[in-house]
Amino acid sequence: MLIQPNKLIYLIFIKGIFLFCNVATAEKTNILQDITVTGNYYPKKLTETGSAVTIISNKDIEKSGMSYVSQILNATAGYQDYKSGGPHSLTRAFLRGNETDHSLILINGMKIVDSSTGRGSIDLERINLNGVERIEVLRGSQSALYGSEAIGGVINIILKRGTKEQIKFLNIELSNRLDKNIDTGVSGNINNLYFSLNHHHSEGPGISAAEKSLGYNENDSYNIDSTNLVIDYDFNSTTEISLVSRVFTSEIEEDDAPLGPFIDADRQANLLDWQSAVSLNKDYGSYTLEAIMSTAKARRYQLNEDRKFRWYIADLNSAKLKFDIPLNNKEKFIFGVDTERSHMDTQDQYNAYDFKVSSSSTFYSYSNNTIKNLFIDASFRSNHHDLFGLSSTYRIAGSYIIFNSGFRLHSSYGTGYRAPTLDEIYGSYGSVLIKEETSRSRDIGLEYTSSNNNINADLTFFATQIDNLIGYGPAPGYKFSNQGSAKNKGLEFFINYTLTKEIIINSHYNYLTTNNNGRSLSRRKKHSGKTSISYNPENFSDLSFNSSIEYHSNARDGAFSGGHIAGYALIHSNLNYNLNSNSKLHFKIDNLLDQKYSEADTAGSYGRTLSLGIKINF
Repeated sequence: MLIQPNKLIYLIFIKGIFLFCNVATAEKTNILQDITVTGNYYPKKLTETGSAVTIISNKDIEKSGMSYVSQILNATAGYQDYKSGGPHSLTRAFLRGNETDHSLILINGMKIVDSSTGRGSIDLERINLNGVERIEVLRGSQSALYGSEAIGGVINIILKRGTKEQIKFLNIELSNRLDKNIDTGVSGNINNLYFSLNHHHSEGPGISAAEKSLGYNENDSYNIDSTNLVIDYDFNSTTEISLVSRVFTSEIEEDDAPLGPFIDADRQANLLDWQSAVSLNKDYGSYTLEAIMSTAKARRYQLNEDRKFRWYIADLNSAKLKFDIPLNNKEKFIFGVDTERSHMDTQDQYNAYDFKVSSSSTFYSYSNNTIKNLFIDASFRSNHHDLFGLSSTYRIAGSYIIFNSGFRLHSSYGTGYRAPTLDEIYGSYGSVLIKEETSRSRDIGLEYTSSNNNINADLTFFATQIDNLIGYGPAPGYKFSNQGSAKNKGLEFFINYTLTKEIIINSHYNYLTTNNNGRSLSRRKKHSGKTSISYNPENFSDLSFNSSIEYHSNARDGAFSGGHIAGYALIHSNLNYNLNSNSKLHFKIDNLLDQKYSEADTAGSYGRTLSLGIKINF
């Protein structure tokens, strides 16, 4: 049931022709709004942003039936990932084919760390969609705005804030594989204090992360809890203070991949992951002040046959002070400073390490809309790192709305950098000889919005070059080393089409080529895509249906000698039915065709899974 890449391309173009031929018959709708991108250093309307941006709204999240950030992002514009097994196994993101360490993951602007290495490449399977208001994905180098680790882009997850009326809910979901998911939450306000508290619990027997076709039959169970808290207090119309906090704990049985294929192992990983940030926003009239202090802590303990044999402790403390100065109604200037201090303490059977490092930056950003319909942003950042000294990055982006045509041209060019992590310098495979990674990234795209707003489409071409790419070196030491330059090129296409008031079609396609010393980068798929269809019968408004198909072509897996990942296609469907105004039934099928596939060589994956749930509002 696999689809060949050339057939996929034909299907996409045929679908595009079909959609445009039916424009005249579609009823007038208003699916697009003045969406504001808050993942930037200052809010901007999407049409004024030069960056290539994907925004997934709360409505999109609810329609999808998905539970985790990695699931809903999979195969969207510019996004790929890999997963080393079944539910809650390690899941890493590739934005535009860049390394996982090149994608910065933020929660309400908070930076979080990886508990196993102290890196910024976060396991996206940890982040549940309960309590998430929307997800903003900024593609292309964002280092001038966000600093290290934003070479490929930024994934900013925005949590729900408190509501004017108190809302309480309980959601319970069970699957035929004995997975259990329980979500609960409450939000409201007390005078000028707004609060939102959401909790997620998940448990199940799982599957073997090592592929069962190789003879591995031991299931790897999991037990997960995560809680999000958002508190906002409005002192007056010009002053607001906010607290955001997130706690994640897990107990997961896992298999081993000792520089080779996954094998069954009687191992377990216990994780405690906590982030918290306090921010102050004050409007002084002529300028706005924002001050943020945040901390991120992660503790990972690995047990083998109930004996602790390895642990990782990672801490990240940061602070930022930012001034937003409107020069006039056409120009804005921003400047500020931020600082970070990271710490890693790790021990295994052979070694123990305890290291700290600090960095600080000054940043400047200028936006201009003097020429009608033309929006220009320019940003610059100067960095100082304890170990690597001074460096600088810059970025320029523009958006031009072509008069009365429905077309918008957007483009950006930026440089990026990533300082090696403490693990890459001092860890078991660390080397004090490695250098910073640097990059150059550019893209240009054309967006179209029909006059009656029932079609929104975008085609973007991009190219990135990363110098001093860091990776594992050769045997016997496998020490981290700089491995020359990597070049990624490709295109991203998406179309959102409202066929009627009842039917909405959303389709993405990604084409990607990568090259590092004459070989493609590991686990990158040349072709990937996703198409979703939402159906909400006008005469039966209590019922809604959503189905999606995602496609991934084959790829090599350079993590193992001779590793290979076959291409695959997956179909997911879910059905929602409102029993009354306060309760809703939902039924979903993941991997409808029971496709056998792997996202990493020799790693296992779930087959067809049926889930039934109920959500109750109080």
